[in-house]
Amino acid sequence: MSLSYYCAGDVHAPVLVLLHGFLGSANDWGSLLAALKDDYCLIAVDLPGHGSSLWLEEDNQGADYFCYRLEQTVQTIEQVEGISLKRFNLLGYSLGGRLAMAYTTAFPQRVAQLLLEGAHPGLVSEQERRERYRSDLQWARRFTEESVADVLLDWYKQPVFSDLDDSQIRSLIAERSKGSGSILANALMAFSLSKQPDYRRALSRLNVDCQLSASSPLSVHYFYGENDHKFGQLGQHLLTEHVIHSVHPVNGCGHNVHREQPEAMARLLRELF
Repeated sequence: MSLSYYCAGDVHAPVLVLLHGFLGSANDWGSLLAALKDDYCLIAVDLPGHGSSLWLEEDNQGADYFCYRLEQTVQTIEQVEGISLKRFNLLGYSLGGRLAMAYTTAFPQRVAQLLLEGAHPGLVSEQERRERYRSDLQWARRFTEESVADVLLDWYKQPVFSDLDDSQIRSLIAERSKGSGSILANALMAFSLSKQPDYRRALSRLNVDCQLSASSPLSVHYFYGENDHKFGQLGQHLLTEHVIHSVHPVNGCGHNVHREQPEAMARLLRELF
């Protein structure tokens, strides 16, 4: 079954497909879409169990089944909307970025530029994986047993969200507390970072393979907010390791760049395109 999606912009312009983060929806991209709609064809997709996309039993299989559903969605958009998606740009934020990496490695012929916003390429050690699994399992149990609003009150106290003030947190909780706690728990565990492969080598190899086959090389670009120190350091490491082609810090924001600084994000994307 295809995922829910929203189209905006010029159908004849370069295509940008956008994948939001955990707890979000295609609506999260609203300000960025408004800034880019005159120059690009924009397709914002709801992740499984988010927005208007149903959570299927098969979604519990994780990233592999997501890639299948996203490819189904791409084919549906080509048929229904008449938009050419033979090759497109793919932007993913946080969880959406991790799933964008999975899709790119599964369907490399589809992706021209992979654009990652505050996304983790994968944990390296088994100890890290065990710790992350225990943490995600604890959150999943809380989403199942408590009200979503109560869980989110603690969720946004995590260090990665430290730049948010009380009013921003209240706004996010109001937006995101209407979802099903059990579905959120399922999504959290199915797409847990603890289960994700390390995509560093795969992304580096894809670029080399494209060059050897004389096809257009895949380029990977990384965005992070200046106040998001964890993902800022991660982005710089990925650049040093030659996993990505460029890194783009954005002033005046934390983990969620496109929400806090949509105009700055739009300028950077225009430069890359």
